[in-house]
Amino acid sequence: MINPLFVAEESMAKVDQPAPKNDDSEDVADHTATIKSQILEKIGKPPRLDRVEVCRHHNGNFRVNVWEELEPLGEFSLSKRIHIGASYYLKVSDSGEIIHSNPPLVKRKHSS
Repeated sequence: MINPLFVAEESMAKVDQPAPKNDDSEDVADHTATIKSQILEKIGKPPRLDRVEVCRHHNGNFRVNVWEELEPLGEFSLSKRIHIGASYYLKVSDSGEIIHSNPPLVKRKHSS
C-alpha cells in the first residue's frame, strides 16, 4: 500500500524546484522605451495620446498599439473614452531599432 503522506511530500518537493529557464525571458533586452520613441517620431504624436503599448512576441517581433482619447460627448463626461488609433506589428533588431513594420510607419494626419 502507498503511504499518502509520502506521495504528498514528494509532490511538494517538485513544486519547490526552480522553474526551468525560458530562453526568451531575461536574455532578450527590453526595448520598450526605444520602440515607443521611434513610433511617435515616425507617425507623429497624436494630440489626444493616451499611451503607447508595446508587447514583445517571439524572435524580435513586437505588437505596438497607440491608444488615443476620443472627443468627449457633450459638455460633461464622467469617464474618458479611449480606442486604438493605430496598431503595428514590428520586427526589431537586437539593439531595438525597427527593421520592418506592418503596416508601414508613415506620418499620420491628426485632427486637433
